[in-house]
Amino acid sequence: MNIIIESGATKSRSIGYNDCSTFFNYKTTGINATYATKEAIIAVFQDIITKNNIVVAEVEHIRYYGAGCFNPTSAEKIKEVLNSLFPYATIEVYSDLYAACHALCKNEKGFVGILGTGAASCFYDGKQIIDKAPSLGWLLGDEGSGVYIGKMFVKEYLTNKLETDIAQDFEKTFAISKQKVLEKIYQESYSRTFFASIPVFLQKHIKNTQIKTIIEHSFQEFFTQQIDYYGKFSYSWFFCGSIAWYFQDILIATAGRNNLKIERIIQECVSDLLL
Repeated sequence: MNIIIESGATKSRSIGYNDCSTFFNYKTTGINATYATKEAIIAVFQDIITKNNIVVAEVEHIRYYGAGCFNPTSAEKIKEVLNSLFPYATIEVYSDLYAACHALCKNEKGFVGILGTGAASCFYDGKQIIDKAPSLGWLLGDEGSGVYIGKMFVKEYLTNKLETDIAQDFEKTFAISKQKVLEKIYQESYSRTFFASIPVFLQKHIKNTQIKTIIEHSFQEFFTQQIDYYGKFSYSWFFCGSIAWYFQDILIATAGRNNLKIERIIQECVSDLLL
């Protein structure tokens, strides 16, 4: 049996397969190799093994694509854990950017963006990534991402700029107040996760002009960063990730205002990686 794992910072998806059959298709907690401890990584992989009744000795090959794995040190951390859990398997670890390139572009050249919990981009020449915009992480960068959108929304909420019905629905949905929001941001360990959860709430208010403007501004910030880094674009853009997928109309419109063409958008890469 072979296994492909695609892991973003919030959720991961794994598929067990051979030439003839798919044995499981499973979603669980995500991993960002930059931040996650080995213990947390092991827990995610153990969950995949246990919930899918995987016989470790029968696993021949694993391809792992994950957030944070463009950094060789982080990639090696993932590989060490997989080797310890699957000692008989050949292990390959790639950045989640390569998952997007392999799934979206195949052998085609293009600019590839990930807009999910975090954000990333690169230029893919049909075989390998030959340029990658610097990633400053969620505190200083990740424009266009779920965390970035969440931070923009919370700032509007805390400064009393939201329309009353939106603010009240936010407080009801999250069972939260301004004081609790401040505690989540500054006193708890998972402020990033809190910010990333907010775009799901925003989907039901997407027709509201104020909410649409927040998302438009976030995407414009993303494209501004790309234009500043890459300069002139001679090729189309390809996107994957939940934010790109659920807000794709706004993403496409924002790209158009910057004279950029988006060729394709997908929510997840893992199924396309089987093709």
